[in-house]
Amino acid sequence: MQTIPNKKYPLFLLSIPILFAFGFLLANPGFFTQPYQETGDYAANALQIWKAGKFQEALGAYSRFVVNHPGPIVFYYLALAEKIFFFVKSPHGAHSIGIVLYNLFFLIISLRILYIRIESIRSISIFSAALILGLTPLLPNAISNIWGPGVVLFPTLLLILSLADLSHGSIKNFFWFAVSANIIVQNQIVGISFIVPMFLVGSFYFYKNKGFSQYKSKEFIIAIIASVIFTIVCWIPPLAEEFSNSPGNLTKIVGLALKNSTFHKLGPTLQYVLSYYISPISFLKNFPAFLIVGLLFGIPIFWKEKLQEFDRSLLKVLIWAFFITLFGAFKMKGGQISHIYWFTYILAGILYYLNLKIFLANIDFPDIKNFRIYSISILFLCIALYGKNTEFEYDDRPEKFITAIHPNKETKYRIQWKSNPKDFGQGDLSLGILLRLVREGYQACLNEEWHFLAPKSFRCLDSESATTITLETPEKESENFQTLERNSFLYKSTILRIIE
Repeated sequence: MQTIPNKKYPLFLLSIPILFAFGFLLANPGFFTQPYQETGDYAANALQIWKAGKFQEALGAYSRFVVNHPGPIVFYYLALAEKIFFFVKSPHGAHSIGIVLYNLFFLIISLRILYIRIESIRSISIFSAALILGLTPLLPNAISNIWGPGVVLFPTLLLILSLADLSHGSIKNFFWFAVSANIIVQNQIVGISFIVPMFLVGSFYFYKNKGFSQYKSKEFIIAIIASVIFTIVCWIPPLAEEFSNSPGNLTKIVGLALKNSTFHKLGPTLQYVLSYYISPISFLKNFPAFLIVGLLFGIPIFWKEKLQEFDRSLLKVLIWAFFITLFGAFKMKGGQISHIYWFTYILAGILYYLNLKIFLANIDFPDIKNFRIYSISILFLCIALYGKNTEFEYDDRPEKFITAIHPNKETKYRIQWKSNPKDFGQGDLSLGILLRLVREGYQACLNEEWHFLAPKSFRCLDSESATTITLETPEKESENFQTLERNSFLYKSTILRIIE
């Protein structure tokens, strides 16, 4: 096995994530040149990014629990990306490029931590392949996903690796643990139930390995101070909102947690968590999930002598992560919806890495420069050819309807749709129309029933004077835009009516 002094970070290792990102952007030129209209959750997020660009956003995205996720740190980053990539055709294109670079950053830092601890190019290659395999159910769209469950994927990777480093007895990467932990918690309420116990686990093993020996060292003090500063900066907006409202969003989240009496049945909960470990490899679905995951954990446990010391710390962290996520799923309020636990695919990828490392322990890889160039070239071509984001397609419905409305800058528009089963699906388009009106400088808001979907400045009372735009679902769709009568239009699966 080749080792390289940890003072150097081989160019080969940098080339893996950089070429991965470059190949993905090459596969998606539309990010730069194509118009895009957000609807649904993307539109709701874009409204908050728009607010963040004006330094007015204090909360994370809305959640299904009728509160907001804790914080807006990623919204501020995406607002900055929109300004940096001002030459891009659409704001969403700029956001997508920004998230690709964001994921690249977390991937590079993660690989660097792993390399410094194991000093093996071979292990990094196996790790990269295992990570891609673990994320298979979400690729390629996850690489540019600005939605909350998507933006915590690579921070979860960095969290686990920095936590394994902490458990190993090193404070060197504690700052990166703080960065990833803050991002995860701000973007997902469920992250609180994962981050806090994982931090306690890492702290316990750090104390067990090092005791108080590092507490007075310069490195320890710098790591803690930097982590505290970053945390304070992240939480200024949500804390400002908390103290300026009664009750604030953080109070609502705490209240929601304290009132949660949910206890899902063990069988379905176990099946839910196990599914993330077996779904990336399709043929595994034909075997009992408990058996497969038991083997995936059992092999590195019983053959851990084939793993390096840092890998064993990684395994220890993964075992704790499995049981903590299982308990979190057991107590998950509402249904066990797939996207809530997307970050578990990262855990699966790391577990695959440990197994692959054992299986390939006695197999020699060609250790030549040409083999490395060949390997990363194949990776680059695969991403460049098959990495197209299938969601990046232009939706012309908001543009068509707003053109027909002929909005007036002096008029306030209230957008509403009914919550009955027939019209509930109009919410996605309604948010897209709201977003487009706001971006074009018109006054627009949502009616009271849907206030939780948008920031306060985009809410209005039902009793408030405004021109109402109502969206309904027709009995029959039309591919051609039609004017049904004055102030009533039909296009595709929507009838839009204007009530003055």
